[in-house]
Amino acid sequence: MPNILLVDDEERFVKSLHTILKHYNYECTEAFSGGEAIRILKEKNFDLVLLDVQLPDMSGCDILEFIKTSCRNTTVIMLTGISAVETAVQAMKQGAYDFLNKPINHELLIKTIEKGLQHHKLTCKLEVSEKRFQALAEAAWEGIVIHENGRLVVANRQFYNMFGYAENELEEHKFLNKILAPASLQIVNQHIESSFFGSFEITGIKKDGTEFPLETNSRSINYLGRAARVCALRDLSDRVRAEEEKLALHKKLVKANSLKALGQMAGSVAHDLNNILSGVVSYPDLLLAQMNESDEFYGKIKKIKEAGKRAAAVVADLVVLARGGSSLTTVENINDIVSNHLLSIEHSERMAHYPRVKIQTDLQDNLYNTYCSHQHIHKILLNLIGNALEAVNGNGVIRISTRNCRPTHPVTLGHLSARTRNYVKISLADNGPGIAQKDIDHIFEPFYTTKIMGKSGTGLGLSIVWNAVQEHNGWVEVKDNKPGAAFEIYLPATLEKKCSLEHAGARPLQGNGESILLIDDEPEQNEIMGKLIGSLGYKTYSATSGEEGIAFLRCQPVDLILLDMIMGDGLNGRETYERILQVKPGQKAIIISGYSRNEDVQQAKTLGISDFLEKPVTLSKLSRAIKLSLSHN
Repeated sequence: MPNILLVDDEERFVKSLHTILKHYNYECTEAFSGGEAIRILKEKNFDLVLLDVQLPDMSGCDILEFIKTSCRNTTVIMLTGISAVETAVQAMKQGAYDFLNKPINHELLIKTIEKGLQHHKLTCKLEVSEKRFQALAEAAWEGIVIHENGRLVVANRQFYNMFGYAENELEEHKFLNKILAPASLQIVNQHIESSFFGSFEITGIKKDGTEFPLETNSRSINYLGRAARVCALRDLSDRVRAEEEKLALHKKLVKANSLKALGQMAGSVAHDLNNILSGVVSYPDLLLAQMNESDEFYGKIKKIKEAGKRAAAVVADLVVLARGGSSLTTVENINDIVSNHLLSIEHSERMAHYPRVKIQTDLQDNLYNTYCSHQHIHKILLNLIGNALEAVNGNGVIRISTRNCRPTHPVTLGHLSARTRNYVKISLADNGPGIAQKDIDHIFEPFYTTKIMGKSGTGLGLSIVWNAVQEHNGWVEVKDNKPGAAFEIYLPATLEKKCSLEHAGARPLQGNGESILLIDDEPEQNEIMGKLIGSLGYKTYSATSGEEGIAFLRCQPVDLILLDMIMGDGLNGRETYERILQVKPGQKAIIISGYSRNEDVQQAKTLGISDFLEKPVTLSKLSRAIKLSLSHN
C-alpha cells in the first residue's frame, strides 16, 4: 500500500483529502506545518508527498529542496491556489512532479497521484539500476571509460587509479593524449576515425610518466541518446612480467637440458678415451719403474707419460662436464679447500705469469661444511681464477670470499613450493673489463669462448664450473660489475663434521703375493693392469665379463677384485659386485673405470666397494689403493 504525506496548514482540507485517499486504499500521514513535515520525513519514508506551496512557517519550495536532498526517490505534487501559480511553476523547475490548483478535482487528483506513484516506481527502478551498474563498474578489474571522439564522458574508479589521476583532472577534456604513448595515441585516433572496434594492445602513460602495457577492448554504444565508445582497459604489467619470468626460466631449462645432453655425450667419449690413455700412462709408468734416471730413454719415456697425464686431465674435464660424473663427495670446509688451492704448486706456477695481480681473500669464520668433491671444487677454483687472471691482464685484484647464507633457489623462486635452506656461497670477483650481456647468456656452453681458441684453454672451463656446481645440487650466478665480473657459487650446507682422510707417500707400495682378479670387458685393459699389479708383487687373474668373473670365483677365491663399471651388454660393475657378494659375502673390491655415473658408484660404495679409481691410473696411486683395501677388515 503506497504511503502518502499530506502537508497543508488548512486542517479541514487535509482531513478531506485523507478521507478521499483512504477510500482508494492509500495510507496517509498528516502534517500541518513545514517543520512538522520535515520531522515526519526524517522518521519515515513516503512514496509521494502532496505539498502546499505556501505554509505559515516556511515555503513549500524549501520543503521540496529538503525532499530532493534527503528523500531523493519521493515524488512531490504541489498544491496551490490561483495566486501562487508562479511559485508552483518554480517548484516544478526544482523537481516537483506536477501541481494541482485548489479547489481540487477529485478525479484529477486520483489520476495525478497514480501517475506520480508510477513515476516514483520508475525512479526507484532507475536508481537501483544505476547503483547496480555503478557496483559492477567499480567491481570490475578493468578500467572502464565512455568517451565521445576522445572527450571523456564518464569512467569508473579503476580507470582513474590505473593512470593516477583524480576525476577532476581528466573530466570534460580531450584525455587520450594524457594517458597514451604517442605511437599508441596515433593508433587509437586512427581506430576512432575509421570506427574500428575490438581488442588490441597499446602503451599507457601514468600521471608520473611511467609507461606500461595495456589491453583495450572497445565497442560502440548509445549513451543518453548520443553515439559514444565504451572502452575496457586492462593493465598487462603483471602478465608481461610473468611471461618474461617464464621465458627466462624456460631458457634456463633449455640450457640445462642442452648442457646435460652434451655432458652425457662427453661421458661416453671420456670412457673410451680413458681406456685408450691407460696404455699411454701405464706402460711408461711400468717402464720407468724398471729404469734408472740416468738411462738414455728415461727422460723421453717420462715425457710420454706426462703427455698422457695432460691428455688424461682434458678427459677428466670431460668427465666433470658429464652430469652424473663419478667423483665421490665427502664433508669438507670450503675455506680449507680455497686456502690449500692458493698454496698449491699449480697455483704458484700460474701466478708467476701474473706478478702484478693480487689475490685477496675474505673467508668467513665458522663457515658451514658442505658435501663436495675436493677435485671438483679444485677445478672450479682453477678455472675461475684462470679466467680472472686473463681478464685483469696486468695490474689487477681478484677477491675470493665465502659466506653462510639462506637464499631461495632461482628455479623455484616465485613458486608456492619455494623454500630457503642454508648454503655456502663462494664469490670470486675481479676488476677487469667485465662480461657483456650477450656473452653472459652463453658463457657456460661448452666450447663457447671470447678468447682465441687454442691459445687460452679448451673452451670448456666455465662449462666444467657449471656442471660441477650442478653435480653438487647448487647453482652459479654471474654479474657484470662494470668494471669487473663476479661469479657467485651456492652449495648446500651441512651440519656434519669434516672427515679426516688418510694420506700416503708417493712411492708404489709392494704386495706380498696376494691374489687379485681383474674384470674388464677389454682384454687390453686386463693386460695393462695385470702387468702393473704384477710388478707390485701380486698374483693376478683376469675375466672379460661380470658373468665370467662370478664363475671364476665359484672355483677360485681371491683376496681382491678390480672391476670396470661399464662393461659391454652384460652386467655392469655394480651388478657384478652384487652377484659376487651372493657367492662370496664380504669380498673386497675396487672399481676402476674410465667413466661412471655417480649413482652407480654410490650404490657400489653402499654395497661395500672400498675405493673408486679413474682411468688412467698411476702406479703409485694404484698401489696405495690396493694396499689400503687389503688392510681393511
